[in-house]
Amino acid sequence: MVEINWHVVNNGLDFLESAVELLEAGGEREVKYAALHLSASIETLLKVRLAREHWTLVVADPREARRTKYESGDFKSVPIDQALDRLVNIAGVAISDEDIKRIKSLNRTRNQIAHFALIAENPLATRATVARAMEALLRFIEKQLAPGASLEERKIIDATYSHVMEQIRQIEVMVRERMNSLKPIIAQADVPVVKCPECLQDAYLFSDGTAGKCLFCSYNKSGFVAAADYATNILGEDEYSTIKDGGEWIVSQCHLCADTALVDGIITTARMKATQGCFGCGYFGDRDALEQCSRCNAWTEAEPDSVAVCSDCWDYMISRD
Repeated sequence: MVEINWHVVNNGLDFLESAVELLEAGGEREVKYAALHLSASIETLLKVRLAREHWTLVVADPREARRTKYESGDFKSVPIDQALDRLVNIAGVAISDEDIKRIKSLNRTRNQIAHFALIAENPLATRATVARAMEALLRFIEKQLAPGASLEERKIIDATYSHVMEQIRQIEVMVRERMNSLKPIIAQADVPVVKCPECLQDAYLFSDGTAGKCLFCSYNKSGFVAAADYATNILGEDEYSTIKDGGEWIVSQCHLCADTALVDGIITTARMKATQGCFGCGYFGDRDALEQCSRCNAWTEAEPDSVAVCSDCWDYMISRD
């Protein structure tokens, strides 16, 4: 078992080293493969930590776990999202929400590349995503993997660490330079600026009647998609879990454009909290500017000293009279 773990750790760190070397090469093709290799590194090393807790946690369905198949590698293992969930909620491993966001952001990039052959219009955006995920992985290695590692594992971890940190610092400098160059445009923007649902930079210009766009990575999905991405990737909400538990999903139909793109709880770069905004038409207002219809729960403009009724419900009541 120790021998198996050592080889797995070695493979995970080898993928990490490969990702660093590809980033150093700097071409668009190399950056794409850096994202793929880093994703493989993260997935592998997360599973190493899971296996330390119990080897069955690495198997996608623990009920089907067989030790002989596990040791031969003949089994379906957990994907990254599920590995993170098991580490935090079963193994009690401390991983910050920010680092989870960084890892999941890289995983989305990896899926885009692997399944749709897509890459960001600005290769620096992909480099930034890779660098942030690398930093999250290094923290995981330092705090959760290195402690308790065997002597052989510790040697290869230490040998990899400094090389990776040097590459991260170089990319961070480029990202800062790019963001500094965008500051004048962002400062003059006449629409709210929020954190981008894709690259997580504070550079997404809210909609002005058309789809909003990130100045850093060029993300400009439709209102419905952008709203769901923001709720999930920035606010950390999950639609399925929320509804299953009897809660109310924070993305709903906009009272102005009727697109399901109104998000409750947007945070702007100015750190305005409890605001609502539509990623479709660009509506943006304070939390108390809207209230939910007393009949159907749809958002409508708040009117003091009156029962909230949306236009659709109002029209329906009039038609019945």
